Amino acid sequence: MLFAALAVFVVAIVLAVQWYSRRSKPRANLPKPEEGVESGLWRSARPLIQQVAAYSGRVPLLGLKERYARQIAKAGLRFELSADEFLAIKAVAVLVMTGVALLVHAVVQNWTIAAAIIFLGLVYPDVWLSSAVRKQEHAFLRALPDFLDLLALSVEAGMGFDSAVMRLTEVLEPGPLVTRFQAFLRNMNVGKIRTDALRDMAEKMGLPDFTTFANVVIQATDSGASMGPVLRTASSDMLSRRFDRAEKAAHELPVKILLPLFVFVFPATFIMVLGPVYFQFMASGAGGML
Repeated sequence: MLFAALAVFVVAIVLAVQWYSRRSKPRANLPKPEEGVESGLWRSARPLIQQVAAYSGRVPLLGLKERYARQIAKAGLRFELSADEFLAIKAVAVLVMTGVALLVHAVVQNWTIAAAIIFLGLVYPDVWLSSAVRKQEHAFLRALPDFLDLLALSVEAGMGFDSAVMRLTEVLEPGPLVTRFQAFLRNMNVGKIRTDALRDMAEKMGLPDFTTFANVVIQATDSGASMGPVLRTASSDMLSRRFDRAEKAAHELPVKILLPLFVFVFPATFIMVLGPVYFQFMASGAGGML
């Protein structure tokens, strides 16, 4: 009964969102399906989210909105999602999970479970955004050493730093790192000097590895040093740091795997091994002697 009621509630929400999206006018600023990571449900819910975001934009939560805006930019979703829209997603998630919690409470009569469901709707958008930020940072750091190696080769071959960056962003596959350097080039095209553009890029990324690289390039630019050896040294340093991170993750793996082992694997093993013994013991009548 509970699962049937939850299924009907979820289906009703999906149908209501799709109906609302069909009656809403198409927005010119929506990205094409192949341009983003949006699912079909998100594209259907986007008009409703934008309507709720219009109201959340009037709420004076400047500090919170700035924090979410920075996280959205780090996650690579700046052109797909705004801080107001994210707050609207949180509000809609809380409302939906509140409805689910009321259905659950009507069946199990337990306010603790209902409160946990509402809390899940409140925190899940933040967990999803933090996960997206970590994925972007991981992809950025993983591609950075190879990018710097190619950049050093290009500069040593006679190209300028800016020309080499532009060439690499044209020939390499799109990704978080290429997108960041394209933004770096756009900042230079509007009048920023290289050092200021690198400082802004490092501040927005907030990654120690890239901050170190940016400081090295800034110092080489200010002192007039040859850029080729500097980039070669920075590339070797990034490769060493990537190896250290991989080695650290390998050492942490046995500790992280203990929880799934104790929660899932060991109980199942004990049931499979001791289950038949227990039933044979009970069938023999020896269980009544205890």
